Amino acid sequence: MKGARVKQIRGRQTPACPVCASGQVAFKYRITRHRFDIWVCSACRSEFQHPLPKSADAYYDEGYYTGKSAFSYQDERRQEHYHNFVHAARVRSVVGYIRTGNTSALERPKLLDVGCAFGAFVRAAAENFESSGLDVSDFAISEGNKINAEKQLECRLWRGDLTHLPKSLAARRFFSGDSFAAITLIEVAEHLQNPRTAFASAYKLLKPGGVLVIQTANFEGWQAVKGGADYHYYLPGHLVYYTATGLKQMLTDLGFREFKEFFPVDFPLWAKWRKAWGDTKSFRDLTRFWRMSLYHLKSKLSWRGRPLTSSYVLYARK
Repeated sequence: MKGARVKQIRGRQTPACPVCASGQVAFKYRITRHRFDIWVCSACRSEFQHPLPKSADAYYDEGYYTGKSAFSYQDERRQEHYHNFVHAARVRSVVGYIRTGNTSALERPKLLDVGCAFGAFVRAAAENFESSGLDVSDFAISEGNKINAEKQLECRLWRGDLTHLPKSLAARRFFSGDSFAAITLIEVAEHLQNPRTAFASAYKLLKPGGVLVIQTANFEGWQAVKGGADYHYYLPGHLVYYTATGLKQMLTDLGFREFKEFFPVDFPLWAKWRKAWGDTKSFRDLTRFWRMSLYHLKSKLSWRGRPLTSSYVLYARK
């Protein structure tokens, strides 16, 4: 009834869940600091913004990618050397998973990083893959391709997303058929306006035995449950908030199989330490290594069937 009351007062049509498509949804609460409403699905427990922003892609301008907007991405260009410790560790994990599937015979498998920003992960993957990136930001794509050219790398970044693939002749050839061994969405799934359509597109692009890699918050974790409306993951550009159960069910419906879950991430703690060293400027900053280590270890524990934190990575095989 709370959801029905909100519907009546605000005159809105009750939305369907963007994850499982169920109509069993209700208003949950308003995120007052950002002035948007959260709805929850009783079928898969996923949450989502409703109504959606009129132009969500407008968030991802130059200010977003350079840390000058209120809702911003961490500009990793100056710290790419340190971020590469995490990227390289993740590439090794993806390569290992692919080799257990049906794509091991490929001489140079293709990888697509969706939401690639300036393309740091794409460059890190170039040694093992014919790697490429996709992003909705003209600024990020342009700047990333300049870096690729300076480094004399053949990997390319494209403007678009999984529901609007680039349409040039070269792009149509590159994105044709089921040609990708891996597609990664690292902290991107929560930004998708139509996740079922986007992941269906990813399924078509993957080779049989290929892997979809998703890193996002798991709203079944106690960190999200206890955080409530104050949980830091509620941000203007985060449109969908998944549970591990709902995410796997959606991907199963689309044809994915053989899931592998990681709590908190698919790379070891030492890679996090080496990445964090790039932001260490004083003795006081060293305390973050303790907090980071405690969080990493805490993420591997569960209570009453729920992980203690909400950090989550999912591998799904086509």
